[in-house]
Amino acid sequence: MQFVNPLYLFGLLAIAIPVIIHLFNFRRFRRIYFTNVRLLQELKQQTQKQSQLRHLLILAMRILAVASLVIAFAQPYIPFSDSNLKMASRNAVSIFVDNSFSMEATGTNGTLLDESKLKAREIVSAYKSTDLFQLLTCDFEGRHQRLVTRDEFLTMLEEVKISPSVHSFSEIVRRQYDLLKSEASARRNSYLISDFQKSSYSNIDFLQDSSINTYLVPLKSSVVANLYIDTCWFNQPTQQPGKTSLLTARVWNKSENDLEKIPLKLLINNQQKSVASLDIKAGMSSTVELPFTVHQAGPQHGMLQVTDYPVTYDDKFYFSFDVLSSINVLAINGDGENRFLNSLYAQDSSVRLTNMGEKSLEYGRLSQFDLIILNEIPGFSTGLAEEIKRYVTNGGTILILPAANADLVSYNSFLSSVNSPSYQRIDTTDTKVVRLSEESYLFRDVFERQQGKQVIAANTELPKVRKYYPIVFSSAMLTVPLMGMLNGREFLTLTSSGMGQVMQFTVPLDPAFSNFPQQALFVPVLYNIALISHPSHNLYNFIGDNKGIRIGTAFPSGDKIYKIKSLNGDFDMIPQINNAGNMVNIFVGNQIPMAGSFELVNDKNVIASIAFNYNRGESDLTCNSISELESILDKFHLDSFRVLKTGQKPLNEVIAQINSGTQLWKYFIWLALLLLLAEILLIRFFKK
Repeated sequence: MQFVNPLYLFGLLAIAIPVIIHLFNFRRFRRIYFTNVRLLQELKQQTQKQSQLRHLLILAMRILAVASLVIAFAQPYIPFSDSNLKMASRNAVSIFVDNSFSMEATGTNGTLLDESKLKAREIVSAYKSTDLFQLLTCDFEGRHQRLVTRDEFLTMLEEVKISPSVHSFSEIVRRQYDLLKSEASARRNSYLISDFQKSSYSNIDFLQDSSINTYLVPLKSSVVANLYIDTCWFNQPTQQPGKTSLLTARVWNKSENDLEKIPLKLLINNQQKSVASLDIKAGMSSTVELPFTVHQAGPQHGMLQVTDYPVTYDDKFYFSFDVLSSINVLAINGDGENRFLNSLYAQDSSVRLTNMGEKSLEYGRLSQFDLIILNEIPGFSTGLAEEIKRYVTNGGTILILPAANADLVSYNSFLSSVNSPSYQRIDTTDTKVVRLSEESYLFRDVFERQQGKQVIAANTELPKVRKYYPIVFSSAMLTVPLMGMLNGREFLTLTSSGMGQVMQFTVPLDPAFSNFPQQALFVPVLYNIALISHPSHNLYNFIGDNKGIRIGTAFPSGDKIYKIKSLNGDFDMIPQINNAGNMVNIFVGNQIPMAGSFELVNDKNVIASIAFNYNRGESDLTCNSISELESILDKFHLDSFRVLKTGQKPLNEVIAQINSGTQLWKYFIWLALLLLLAEILLIRFFKK
């Protein structure tokens, strides 16, 4: 037991007053003589004993009554267990109110956000009006990074609404510490009111401040269930007008019940293009393919939609893509144009082939092409090597067809600069292609499928090789074999380099080396190489990600600027632009307020379509229980943290007990009154 006003205990000296009164208040008896006093002597002895007992009981009642009153004024209390709080004249209190999307879930008293606001009000009511408070939300607003009065806090609390922003446990605590550390003279407490989702509250990445006591106030949703679209992707690298595109979507069922016949809608440019029905097991995801066709080239806006309640922010998933009218291919020729390339690409209007000689190459035009084919150039000059390296680093794709008389020193010097496999001297041993990466897009839909996989028929005729340049690469290189030969060597490889790709054949398109140009496989392979070469921006982006968005090579000229506009025209902003070599990236920071489809425009020209979605980190409503939270605190030795278990008690009563312990002064007041009442009863009914 401790005392708020221990100096009042000097008042216990007042106990001497009833003792002094008792000692100096002797009753003097007068003697009266009788003839026979034996009976009276026995009565006198009995009366004196009763009187002495009565006086001692009254004295004890008075002493205890005085002591109880003195102790009551000293305000005794039993400190709350594990409390590190120091006594101070003022409190500095930081309260985090979780307003992320998961707080849309239903609790016992409305939404979890409503409950969190109610808890915040109870917390501030447990403190004095002279104390200072910080309101912190997921928005991390600058105006919240200060201490305010209780009335100001309550006013700001009313303005808190659901937000797309998400922050981890560590980020929240560090934000609270930043402000509270400036209030070293005050008693500092911080509170976190949240549902404590496992996705955000499982890892600890901050240095604990033991002088600040932090209390976790967990809220529990009445139903932990959510259906949401997680991601989507195309099954082909480019989309073309009039050709069927196949979009794959993944939908999660984060509930304890199996779901059947869930409709999933696909809308392109606000027109419904496809509908699918899904059966999803409890706690599992399901993928579905949605075919559709777009007949007009240019930027396109897509949206996937399911219906769910009460968490609805993740029911829509926005994406954007380009439908290409043509793919620009440049062939840099060492010894004239290649008849096989001209014949192949002339048959398809979707591919525009431009031929340039090595010596007449216009370096300034390289960034205009999606694919550059280095067709049998004898070697790499310093200027050519530097320009091609820049092109690859900035996201371009090159295809190398080595010359019959290739200068391997210059070839390998260039390949080393882009971290790609090197060529060795010509091997004249006859061999043939026997291995294909069937699941690579180069061979997609080329062969028949059996049980969902492409299978090369036994009678399929594959290219024969008369001589070739062996390719050597290390495990450190990001190289993928696409076509392999009987002797274990590679015929075609793909290497990721910078933001681009390097594709290498071991032979030129020369019948003296192989019969590949005459094979049926030649057309789909070279055509698909052109298709996968087109640099595309992200299919979708997440709000809050600070990553650059790649938009191509077009940079605004003169005093013109890029703007991001919503399709309905109610929002626009000017993004930050970064020109990395030939590639242009834009950065939006946290300026996008809502999920949806947007356009990047330059004056009235649409440069690209861009889609933004809310972060899916809040979609999994699985939360930490009280025991799990306590385990996390124990695991990371967070001694100044504790989980508040309110039960049926109002939160302000629990906090009052934490701040001042269990108050005992009321009990001592009642004890003093009971002792005085006992004294009165003794005086009245305990006769002498």
